[in-house]
Amino acid sequence: MPDPLDIVQTSQAKALGLVPSRSRALRQIRRGSYVDATAQDSAGVEDRYRARVRAVGIARPRIVFALESAAMLHGLPFGTEPRYVFSTGDPSMSGGRAGVRNSHLPIRPEHVVEVDGLRCSSVAWTLADLGRRRIPSDGIPAMDAALATGVVTKPDIERALLHQSKQGRVRARWSIAFADARSESVGESRSRVAIALLGFPVPQLQVVVRTHLGEFRADFGWRRGERWLLGEFDGLMKYGSLAAAEGRTGVDALVSEKRREDAMRVASDVCRWTWDDVIRPERLERILRATGLPQQERVLPTGVRLLS
Repeated sequence: MPDPLDIVQTSQAKALGLVPSRSRALRQIRRGSYVDATAQDSAGVEDRYRARVRAVGIARPRIVFALESAAMLHGLPFGTEPRYVFSTGDPSMSGGRAGVRNSHLPIRPEHVVEVDGLRCSSVAWTLADLGRRRIPSDGIPAMDAALATGVVTKPDIERALLHQSKQGRVRARWSIAFADARSESVGESRSRVAIALLGFPVPQLQVVVRTHLGEFRADFGWRRGERWLLGEFDGLMKYGSLAAAEGRTGVDALVSEKRREDAMRVASDVCRWTWDDVIRPERLERILRATGLPQQERVLPTGVRLLS
């Protein structure tokens, strides 16, 4: 994958007649590594983090990237930009230095792979590691995405987990069992986690609803007698993405979505929530309670928390 943020090393900058420490055009991301400051300001989370990971790879070519760093290299979602670059299996590195957090725990050789010229943990190892060491709302979106592409199976992740530390295995196994390839976005994945850990029934996914305007698909659905309760996650980019995919304006997409929801409401109940509701689960809880969904007392597996 090409890097939108090309890394300029000190020697390269000097060859161009630049003094990196004095140049406003360059910004240091690691000792000896710089990127174009304007390009970094306009870059997305993935591109900024990729540049940081690659800078570490330049300095330490034999490093094995892990956790969010490996997830990024594999093209899996990893949430907000991590504070650190993560590596594993290098006993010569201290636990954390120069923006890198290293685990001394060994990684099996067959789970060390190369992506874009950088060594990292395999998809299965990465997902098992995230399942152990991260809360479900952070680990499950990556699992859902990997399962959806078919690059890994649940048994693959389970087998990798057996070769890792026992710490966090209960949480990891809960996440592996809960992961679902039908989730189509990070927002849907995190919604599912929050719904379950709040004590509400686990919904069916990608529910097809027949209306007088044709068939539509809802993100979530709970069957209640003759009617469905449909749940829709509204990401900030949803209408823009719909418009771009269909060659329409954002306003056209919004009007079309309103017609779709009105048609579904004839025979179904509909509730909606946004990203803010997912990351503040007490808000999602109020929305779902208002629909009359039954709620059980939260009983979380040992080591499983709702959100960070």
